[in-house]
Amino acid sequence: MLLLNREDIGRCVELPSLVRVLEKAHQGFSLAAPVVPPRSIITHSRQKAFSLFMPAFLPVSQTLGIKVSSFHPGNAVLGRSAVNGAVLLIDVDSGRLLAMLDSAALTAIRTSALSALVTDKLCLQARLNLAVIGAGAQAAAHIQAMAAIRELGQVRIFSRSMARSVALAERLSIELAQPVEAVERMEDALADADIVCTTTSYDSPLPLIGVHQLKPDAHINAVGGSTQQACEVDPKLLGSAQIHVDHLDAACRESGEIAQALAWSVINRKDIREISTLVVEQPSPVTRKQGLSYFRSVGHASQDMVVAACVYGAAVEGHIGQQCDYLNA
Repeated sequence: MLLLNREDIGRCVELPSLVRVLEKAHQGFSLAAPVVPPRSIITHSRQKAFSLFMPAFLPVSQTLGIKVSSFHPGNAVLGRSAVNGAVLLIDVDSGRLLAMLDSAALTAIRTSALSALVTDKLCLQARLNLAVIGAGAQAAAHIQAMAAIRELGQVRIFSRSMARSVALAERLSIELAQPVEAVERMEDALADADIVCTTTSYDSPLPLIGVHQLKPDAHINAVGGSTQQACEVDPKLLGSAQIHVDHLDAACRESGEIAQALAWSVINRKDIREISTLVVEQPSPVTRKQGLSYFRSVGHASQDMVVAACVYGAAVEGHIGQQCDYLNA
């Protein structure tokens, strides 16, 4: 079994290539749908936390695995990661474990690469201003992913912790060799933003962002919100937006914004399109962005397995990671 930690995964990933891998995979899903049972959730009421168990099988690539991920928001005040877990890849022919990967690192890369794929398809401008709400791992991953597909103008970060925003802005300014600014008010981050990435642990049904705060043609990648009731953006905003999701059924069950918009009849299910509509071989009118657009990612095990298999292949080829054979001892 190959063990791949955060650093190993980072060495195995080239973001523009991963975006194309995910695009090709979603094209293939229309021909042979992945087998993905509903994910199991165990809540930990004392810690106000939960754990997710997400298996998947991809027939085309013969990829089999499961992701286990736990979200403990209280870890942040202790200086620990709020998200922890592992992805296990399993050999279909023998059933033996091929690899165990850090799920937090894989999830951050997978989620940001999906946002980059949707942004690349919908936002055709060569230079874009970016606002990121949140200052954690997903915030960093999204800024890096957006920079991989577009030239960025203004890059602004807002979070509840100015210190964390400043630290992230300083680090990414060096890594990306361009200015990244931490701002004290969310309104300052959203002003003139062409792309807005919400990467928070917000848990309230009262929305963080209202439609009046956004440019009329802005694009939103909404990936945060720590509960099924949480609304990072106003559900009423969806009534005037082009809506895409990573998986329709999962988004309707697990996104607070979409669930409320459906309950209030702001939108119907037919108004929601999966990202497969953006990656078909023959472009359709739906891919031409007009006005506001919104992408909600709730995560899907099929995408985790696509990325895990890609990382595993690169690791084997590059002799990256640590072999562990204790199960066969």
